[in-house]
Amino acid sequence: MTHDSASRPRPKSTRLLEKIFASRAQTRVVQHFLDRPKDFFNLSRIAKETGLAHSTVHRVLQPLVEIGIVKEIRVGKQIRLFVLESELEMTKILMEFYTAVRPFLERL
Repeated sequence: MTHDSASRPRPKSTRLLEKIFASRAQTRVVQHFLDRPKDFFNLSRIAKETGLAHSTVHRVLQPLVEIGIVKEIRVGKQIRLFVLESELEMTKILMEFYTAVRPFLERL
């Protein structure tokens, strides 16, 4: 009897990293913030600097805001700015990991 892992729902614990790295687009946005941890960005700037569509950036930012890695700041009625929530313990660990692994990735 074989087990087809694709047909079984995965336990919640196996999807933890998917909340941060759900797709290539979301990973690209996370990296964008990790590369500039103190900068504030609007959706258009993130889209331009990552090469992603505005609608894609909007979609992939939402889960990052929900889990707290990215902080959304409303400026007036229309303008929203986003910044890495660098004081969150989870974000600090992610930043340490990225700093440690980045030299290896740059060699690829």
